[in-house]
Amino acid sequence: MQSIKVQTSQNIELSYALAGVGDRIIAYIIDLAIYFAYYFLIFLVHEATKAIFNNGYVSFLVMLPVLFYSLFCEIFMNGQTIGKKAKSIQVISLNGGQASFGQYLIRWIFSLLDIMFSFGVIAVVMVSLTEKSQRLGDLVAGTTVVRTDSRRNINETIFVETVQAYQPLYPQVTILHENDISLIKEVLNRHYKMYNLVLLQKTADKIKSVLSLQTDHEAEDFLRTVIKDYNHLTAQSV
Repeated sequence: MQSIKVQTSQNIELSYALAGVGDRIIAYIIDLAIYFAYYFLIFLVHEATKAIFNNGYVSFLVMLPVLFYSLFCEIFMNGQTIGKKAKSIQVISLNGGQASFGQYLIRWIFSLLDIMFSFGVIAVVMVSLTEKSQRLGDLVAGTTVVRTDSRRNINETIFVETVQAYQPLYPQVTILHENDISLIKEVLNRHYKMYNLVLLQKTADKIKSVLSLQTDHEAEDFLRTVIKDYNHLTAQSV
């Protein structure tokens, strides 16, 4: 399975499994099925009401949901259509974050050439041949499509966002390594899932010992602060 590595603005490398041609085709077929279901519903309404769609303006309005389906879905469903969600794939920006409105718009505009006018031939060829599995719209927009069931999510890294004015409580944390912070976050995640206070306290005591400090902070608050301090201080030094 092909993958892509991107560097975030916080200097953290994220790895994503790229969505293959097959995944993207199946996702599009699912979306096509939704189109046909919509058209069938419109047909039934038309048959029941007869002349309601004889007006050109009404017919145009009826077409709008299909025309803008993929654009609106990707904007409001975080880079996914219903077909993409069913296949666990998602559009992302090449910086590893969520694509912007402008990027979704560019992808949608170029889908007229990539998919509609060429019957998908251009899209399939481009995704198959490009290094980052990008169709023409992705190349222009600076996006690609990745698998969401196997990618390394930013929540699984040591990254914790802090504001510029954040004041670290434990400046000693810079002597820790990324592996230490990753371990702390894993301990916190296990605590959230299984409420493991013993493991939480042992980890907090160990980190206090390494940092040679005394604090009245409870174990969970202490560890969360250590992660935030580390992220802030290391980001400032980049």
